[in-house]
Amino acid sequence: MQNESAAMLADLELYIRLVWLFVLVITILMLCLCWLYLSMRRSLKREQSSLAFSHMAIKSLETERRRISRELHDTVLPLVRDQELSRLIRTICMELAPPDFTRLSLKDSLADLCDKFSKRTGIECACSIEEEIDFSPLCAENQLHLFRMAQEALTNIEKHSGAQKAVLVARRYIRGSAENILVCISDDGAGLNPKAYAQGLGLRSMKQRSAIIGAELEFISESGNGLMVRIEIKTEKS
Repeated sequence: MQNESAAMLADLELYIRLVWLFVLVITILMLCLCWLYLSMRRSLKREQSSLAFSHMAIKSLETERRRISRELHDTVLPLVRDQELSRLIRTICMELAPPDFTRLSLKDSLADLCDKFSKRTGIECACSIEEEIDFSPLCAENQLHLFRMAQEALTNIEKHSGAQKAVLVARRYIRGSAENILVCISDDGAGLNPKAYAQGLGLRSMKQRSAIIGAELEFISESGNGLMVRIEIKTEKS
């Protein structure tokens, strides 16, 4: 009987230890989950705050672009008598002012952007926009963000690449059941060092705009093999 009692007592003690161990493990797991949840909430708040700041900064930038364009056109341009300088100021005004998407579609605006880029820089710029592509799921503001990103990519080609040719491609991109929009701007220039273009103001602006419209933005570059700016925009179509 004593042996049985001792065995039962030992089993009971083992059971109690296992229960406490189980409680301890569950408690540690709960604390870890709470910490993970709070970290994710803080990260989400920082991301939302950063996105809101980016949206405000880009909106202010567009407002300033419009103001400068009006000032140049209405105040400076009438005083200029030199034809070459007058043409240059008009070009700057057009680049600063946003496209009128009620008059000209985004397709036409991108094609016009490439055409003017070629004429201004002497860099051959091919524009290939799929006939069936539909930009209508994007609101006018997001279409402007996309246009500005393409404009900035071409500006970087003009200033930094030393390229002879550039290409803008816009087409549908099927990902699962979604029909996304893919826009790529590439050149045959020297390519860019990732550290160099990560610090550029124009490229940081592109990153801000891509975050605002929920696009995936990639800079694909190899030294001596040019640079490709890849923009994939999710749409509501499925």
